[in-house]
Amino acid sequence: MIEPRAIVRAMQASFAMAATSGPALANSARLGGGDDLNVSLGRIVAALLVGVVLIVLSVLLIRQRGGKVDLAILFGRVRLRPRDIDVVETRRLSPHADICLVRYRDQEYLLLLGAGHGRVLSCTGAEPATAAEQTKG
Repeated sequence: MIEPRAIVRAMQASFAMAATSGPALANSARLGGGDDLNVSLGRIVAALLVGVVLIVLSVLLIRQRGGKVDLAILFGRVRLRPRDIDVVETRRLSPHADICLVRYRDQEYLLLLGAGHGRVLSCTGAEPATAAEQTKG
């Protein structure tokens, strides 16, 4: 249970903040640099309407889904290509260099990546296919 004294103290604090912020709001032109903002009323109303529409659509979506919005199902209609390249592991060697283990189809590559350069340290798995073999398959 909230004590009445705590409510009174909170009201007094909010009144004190409102009373002390009045002069700052009255002199707002001097605080920001002195010029008017030059924002038309139409732009302000349009921004307000866009915000209200987004809020209403969010509320309707949450109510329709019963508070449980599953983004995977919601965006499940988007078909993604299967990934050929998979980063298995990455380790930081220094502030300027990383070592990465990358899997591409049947092959694994150990890569040394630095600022402005990269080097293949090793390749394991099936033999790398030539460009002509890759275009056939």
